[in-house]
Amino acid sequence: MKKGMALIAVLALIASAVFASGGQEGSSADGGKPVTILFSSTFAETETGGMLIKHFADHLGEISDGKIRVNVKYGGTLYGNDDQLEAVSSGAVQMIALGHNPHFATLPVLCSVPDFAPNSSENALGYFKNLLFEDADSSAAINAEAAKNNIKYLNVIAGGANAFCANFPFTNLASMVKGSSSFGNMEAKKFESLGFRVTQMFPWDMYDSFDRGIVDATQMAFAPMISMSVYEVADYWMLDNTYTAGNFLTVNLDWWNTLTAAQQKLIQTAADEVMSYSAGIYESDIADQVQLLKDKGCTVVEMSDAEFTKWWNTVFMSKVESSLMTAKERGLED
Repeated sequence: MKKGMALIAVLALIASAVFASGGQEGSSADGGKPVTILFSSTFAETETGGMLIKHFADHLGEISDGKIRVNVKYGGTLYGNDDQLEAVSSGAVQMIALGHNPHFATLPVLCSVPDFAPNSSENALGYFKNLLFEDADSSAAINAEAAKNNIKYLNVIAGGANAFCANFPFTNLASMVKGSSSFGNMEAKKFESLGFRVTQMFPWDMYDSFDRGIVDATQMAFAPMISMSVYEVADYWMLDNTYTAGNFLTVNLDWWNTLTAAQQKLIQTAADEVMSYSAGIYESDIADQVQLLKDKGCTVVEMSDAEFTKWWNTVFMSKVESSLMTAKERGLED
């Protein structure tokens, strides 16, 4: 553990002891002491993800009559994506919205599932909710893995849409493949199977790569492309009808077990509420982002049902193949 993280963990334990000993005045609705949750977020407060966490904090404060407070540290000011899991596992913070992709080595079962679901943000949420809490086999494996890491998943929030874009005209996926000479993406095999000639690069390099003529097309999460103003260097767009979820509202398990049943119920209720709320806010954001593209003079086309079937099969099977390979290496095929 990093020295800074160890120090914060000690301070967190001291703070917990203060609350337990009555260092704060007042009592929660069930007669317990007030609770303050230290929440580390990589989202900026003004991002959709940040607004969802604020909604969670506000709603929890409301339903607990102000007795359960959430102290949110936005924008990765405490921990970045790579450090969030260790922070909540160690107890340095009580809660995070876990983006699971950076943690394959630690959470191979959770990270082995596909990142997307088809047709809507609501479908993506239902997909992850089923895996984590409803399907007997997958939920048992995923939650046992979480417990080994001293964490607990309360729920999942939506993550938005995904899209293709290019700096040349195209009307469908086939014409995009035909017109592209250099497709930027880290997942070469998946896109090469569609016929693209792939130049591997990270998403944050995409704007500059378009601007310098290194790539002429890409596919990635829609909202980050809008925030990076990729529409300034790529005029043609197509939503791919896949939707992301997978930011898991995650708590430190030891801390969770110190709470009363009534406190746990209030926090879980707020987590459930923000899950439902997240689908609607992302759908609204997607509509606004599409309108922004049109206002900027970009062309937005729709993927046909036939092409989406081909694309979805490619997405899903690519994840299956990579996950099974990783599972075999770790003895987790079952």
